Amino acid sequence: QIMHDFSTSGMEKLPKVGPALLVGPHTFHSTDILIGPFAAQLQTGRVVRGLVHKGVMMSMPFLRFFGLFPGRRDAAVALLREGNWCACIPGGIEEILHHITDNGSTAYELYWQSHNGKGAVRKGFAEVAVAMGPGFKVFPFFFQNGEEMKFNPFFEVWCGLGLDKLYGRFTRCLPKPLEWLFWQLAITVTFCMSLWTSAPVPVKVTMHVGDGVEVRAGETAGELRDRVHKAAQSLADAKQGRRNRDYAAAIA
Repeated sequence: QIMHDFSTSGMEKLPKVGPALLVGPHTFHSTDILIGPFAAQLQTGRVVRGLVHKGVMMSMPFLRFFGLFPGRRDAAVALLREGNWCACIPGGIEEILHHITDNGSTAYELYWQSHNGKGAVRKGFAEVAVAMGPGFKVFPFFFQNGEEMKFNPFFEVWCGLGLDKLYGRFTRCLPKPLEWLFWQLAITVTFCMSLWTSAPVPVKVTMHVGDGVEVRAGETAGELRDRVHKAAQSLADAKQGRRNRDYAAAIA
């Protein structure tokens, strides 16, 4: 609160009783993942169950004490059917890498694609929502100035020298087993560096919750995913007003 004067907007759109699924973008530093659920609980009295990659949960089991769960679809459906609020960030590590690349020129651009196959999209959250049935709502959320909450000199220098794009081109030229190995190396280094070598920046941060996107009868997960993606990107564009990371603008 002292560093970021944290506030919320649109929390009244969430149901006071019953389940809801919140979906939003991934910042490169992941700080907002811990702040957001606490802010929601303080304002509404309801606990948000965060759905996190199973690999992250295995490496940091203490996250369970923050109300986080492995992001399996069956677990998400079970939590929602119990009436919980759940939150997930579909972009995962791919979105973190996308936001870091080119010194944050696309820091506020949603990237819900998977490296597991060309053109593959992240739609697990939509499959969960469709399983809940018509009328269930998915709520997009967004942290205004969230990307500027932290500054990482390593990423700025790495991308400033163009090494991010060079590494990507080099990796894509490798045979599949080596490509996978170098991709895992990039994931591990990026995740560790984003968590442990980023310095806090005193910027005003606001968590915005958008209007719910209702599941339609007969709608496929792919169709719902596209509608939620459009709503989430529109919310980010409206509240941030830019897609690039800009520390000077955020501090002003």
